[in-house]
Amino acid sequence: MTNNQLITIIEKQQHFFNSHQTLDLNFRKSKLLQLKRVIKELEKEILDALNSDLGKCEFEAFSSEIGWVIHELSFHIKNLKKWTKRKKVNTSLIVFPSAGYIYNQPLGKILIIGPFNYPFMLVFMPLIGAVSAGNVVLVKPSEFASQTSAIIAKIIAAVFNPAHVSVVQGGLETNQELLTRRWDKIFFTGSTRVGKIVMQAAARNLTPVVLELGGKNPVVVDRDANLKIAARRIIWGKLLNAGQTCVAPDYLFVHEEVKEELLVLMKDAIQQFFTENVEENTNYPKIINDAAVLRLKGLIAELNVYCGGYVNQKTKHFAPTILTDVTVESEIMKEEIFGPVLPVLTFENTDEVFDFIQSREKPLSIYYFGEDRKKQREFLNKTYSGNAGINEVVLQFVVMNLPFGGVGYSGMGAYHGKRSFDIFSYEKSVIKTTTKFDFPLRYPPYKKSILQLIRFLLK
Repeated sequence: MTNNQLITIIEKQQHFFNSHQTLDLNFRKSKLLQLKRVIKELEKEILDALNSDLGKCEFEAFSSEIGWVIHELSFHIKNLKKWTKRKKVNTSLIVFPSAGYIYNQPLGKILIIGPFNYPFMLVFMPLIGAVSAGNVVLVKPSEFASQTSAIIAKIIAAVFNPAHVSVVQGGLETNQELLTRRWDKIFFTGSTRVGKIVMQAAARNLTPVVLELGGKNPVVVDRDANLKIAARRIIWGKLLNAGQTCVAPDYLFVHEEVKEELLVLMKDAIQQFFTENVEENTNYPKIINDAAVLRLKGLIAELNVYCGGYVNQKTKHFAPTILTDVTVESEIMKEEIFGPVLPVLTFENTDEVFDFIQSREKPLSIYYFGEDRKKQREFLNKTYSGNAGINEVVLQFVVMNLPFGGVGYSGMGAYHGKRSFDIFSYEKSVIKTTTKFDFPLRYPPYKKSILQLIRFLLK
């Protein structure tokens, strides 16, 4: 797309927003309903695209991408009328006889930049919130998931006027050009490195951002944990989408007394879920591209492989891999893995773990497995992260009433459910006063008795 074409789209979207069509509640709901219908009609094409780009089987593609988009759409359609109602708030005698109201209004022009790992879901989830809040939107899907990006463009073209919602395809240069433009909000999902670039570009125009990033998510297994369940849940969460999940466990701290037992159980879980030859297992996704495969190979080089480590460069399948004898100084502990590799470290005292986690940037997610409720509370209180799980991994992402987002280097801003509506709108504060009478107390010349009254009311 040329710069002139991009400018034309942005101008048309501004004109469409200024026409106030998106303010109409029925218009918004009709678009959400239409979007839901088209997604259902094109489900087979979406499944094929996700399989082509990431090797996702039907179960994983629907349960972790398509299904959640449909669920989010249903939630917004059901609740949108309630969310858009003005809210009356209490005032005080100081402003009597006035009433106070809060109006939710759309921000305007929204830019959504999607990632490759969940290329369908992580575009449409924020898009739903932007549309339900009454905005115009420009979507930039990931160029690395080209087949999914194409079906995203097809769906959006079938539902929306381009002046309302448009898709721009392209790579790095397109992203750079988009970031030079003036937006009312930018929603970015991706790496912390690119998140810094997005935020820096947005700052030039005082544009607010939502950054959904990642980080090194720790999972801690204490000695009183149900090891069989912990092993299965950790391996499931780690290997979902072949580890290319921002909330996946990144590394594991296990109490040294139960390390060997947990290792055996995790290896057994891998065998049960996927067998030895993962490239022949249609339930196991692939790595997005050759560059990502090579990066993962480099991360495990010269480390002790407890199981896995096999790579099929041609099919881009990377076997589930557990690493042992890892230390906090190991190279693999310095960056987010974003693949099916799990480094295992040991501890004797949970304070060691707390100190280590606190010495690093705040992760997106933290997980603790153990039955002692006091230790569970201690873990939650002494660690800081965007979200957390106790005896669970990943599933905090799918609870509609839990805000999802990071903190610090793992991101800013939270969405899902009503919060997706909230982040793409703003609250306008309104005071409304009668003109049937007018108290003279506010006007000069000021009297001492009036000041005493003001002091009393504001005490």
